[in-house]
Amino acid sequence: MRVRIGVEQDTENGEAAQSLYRWLSGDPEVLAGAGLSPVRRAGAPGPMGPVLEAVEAVFDSGVQLASLVVAVASWRSTRPRADRVHLERAGVRVTVDGGDPEAVARVLRALGEGGTPEAGRGEGDAPADRPGRQD
Repeated sequence: MRVRIGVEQDTENGEAAQSLYRWLSGDPEVLAGAGLSPVRRAGAPGPMGPVLEAVEAVFDSGVQLASLVVAVASWRSTRPRADRVHLERAGVRVTVDGGDPEAVARVLRALGEGGTPEAGRGEGDAPADRPGRQD
């Protein structure tokens, strides 16, 4: 399973996405079963090289997906402002809007097989039963 993780309202230099990538790379539970890759923004590089646009995680179980969602929610809680983080899998895009167990469960239902139509849905996100992005 492949999940793309992006941070909305990231600065032009991709600082938030860089921070998220470092956070996830340092989490042993995420690294135990997921391959992480930085996704670079197309076009001219910034002053510090190519700008990080998103993080891509590849893994093969729902437990690893749960660890990833918890790690993303934990990272989000450390930010000075609550950056909106979007996870996208198989054309379904959901927003991590909290770190409590209920919020994490909503995201997992929306990204997993058999998700409910409104689960984990954020403003501007595609409903879980209709693949595709609405940007």
